[in-house]
Amino acid sequence: MRSLRLSFGKLVFPVLMLSFLWTACGGGGGGSDGNTHAASAPVIERFAAEPGYLVSGSGDGASLVWQVTNADRLTITPDVGAVSGASGSTAVHPAVTTTYTLLVENDEGDDSATVVVAVGAIEPAGDQAYGDVPAGLPARLSVGLVEDPGLTWMRDSGVAWDMRYHYFVKGWRNNWGWDATNSGQWGLDFMRECDDHGFLPVVQYYCMNGYSDYNESIFLSTAQNTSTMADYFDDFKVLMQRCKEFDKPVLVLMEGDGYAYMQIQSGDNPDAYAAVAATGMPELAGLPNTAAGWGLAFLRIRQAVGADKVILGMHISGWATGKDIAYYQTGIPLQPEVDQAYAFLAELGLAANVTGQTYDVLVGDPLDRDSGFYEVNQGLGQARWWDASDDAPIDSKSFNRYAEWMRLWNIKSRKRWVLWQIPLGNSNHLNVWNDGGPRQGYKDNRPEYFFANGTDHLRKFADAGTIALLFGPGAAGQSYCTNDVYTDGQLFMQSRAGDILNAGGVPIVTDGN
Repeated sequence: MRSLRLSFGKLVFPVLMLSFLWTACGGGGGGSDGNTHAASAPVIERFAAEPGYLVSGSGDGASLVWQVTNADRLTITPDVGAVSGASGSTAVHPAVTTTYTLLVENDEGDDSATVVVAVGAIEPAGDQAYGDVPAGLPARLSVGLVEDPGLTWMRDSGVAWDMRYHYFVKGWRNNWGWDATNSGQWGLDFMRECDDHGFLPVVQYYCMNGYSDYNESIFLSTAQNTSTMADYFDDFKVLMQRCKEFDKPVLVLMEGDGYAYMQIQSGDNPDAYAAVAATGMPELAGLPNTAAGWGLAFLRIRQAVGADKVILGMHISGWATGKDIAYYQTGIPLQPEVDQAYAFLAELGLAANVTGQTYDVLVGDPLDRDSGFYEVNQGLGQARWWDASDDAPIDSKSFNRYAEWMRLWNIKSRKRWVLWQIPLGNSNHLNVWNDGGPRQGYKDNRPEYFFANGTDHLRKFADAGTIALLFGPGAAGQSYCTNDVYTDGQLFMQSRAGDILNAGGVPIVTDGN
């Protein structure tokens, strides 16, 4: 028996839930179509609902889509009955949330899979976005936080958080010297702990900086060092092995700002030398020894290990072209900057390539520290506040400009967005270093923008392609959710984000334009 289960633990989404449960009985199999087999049990390659939600009373239907091998008999319950073909679809019109089961059989065995068509009252967001939501992610705008292993605040908060993330930096593989096996067990333990708490695990893989002696200016030089890159890629291979062992969806966000450093330091040249096949790693044989090959290496290693439940994200920096579109060059047109960065990153795996795979999502981080930190500690010239008004012009330092930049990227790449490391400061913070006391931490307006006044801004960013908002500080002393006391005496994220998430959150369209 083999099983593949997407689980969100204790989380229950009353308005919209896209869940997928696959239970296989019998062995694996091959075969070229659904009606011929040579002593092999049938296998369901795909069973999906398109879309995975329906708005109550709309009269809309969904298509149940399948792809199978070695099957002689196919049955969908309830209400559908026998179907046929190695691939096909059938329409359903459930009035309430319904779980559909596909059973395929032959004389050697059977296989089954289930999919949920959710029916709810909230009109989903994201219908303007391009590209599908990767399989394994919720069909709502996910919200998550950073939390250290071993802590339980998220679990005990009473909030239906979707995701929990942590940095994996150099040394993670042997738990910074505490694991003599060097097996990556610390990483697997983190994934399992997230799952036990009811959250999808998110890895921010941030190791090149450590291999560069924490000198970001030598990112490309590090990538050109054969022995260093052999160790670096081997660490990533171990991560993929542990993800495969975990055997559930994991969101892996690759090298924050690393792709931008590669672009700038290579002079926008994806053919600049980098040690990839030269490392001697068998999995990388045949890949080019270039900056492009460096980006493709992660796809190839994931593929070779068979970590097919890993959702891989490429980090997109707003300053990768040498112009900071979010803070310092807010008057320049956005499309040329998107086009220039995409032309470079397409070669690194954002577009079709020799691996046969591409990155699954785009990853952005609006700011690594609270806006108030820059204002207090580095003067007004370093202020990083965004105008939150709905009528802010696109050529201003504003949420509107950032959302437009994301929208253009979404159209260009046909990929959805994960926003990560979003500051947690609010207007009630004291603008001081956070030692854990009430209201300590620096001011920011991002949590209030998204959660203080309904769901309109969540929907706006979903329409620009966003599928997840992950909040957390990128440095010590910043605001955090455990002491973000608001004007009413409640913790802001726990109360405001919690109200929205516990009511079902904002459903999103999973199949894009």
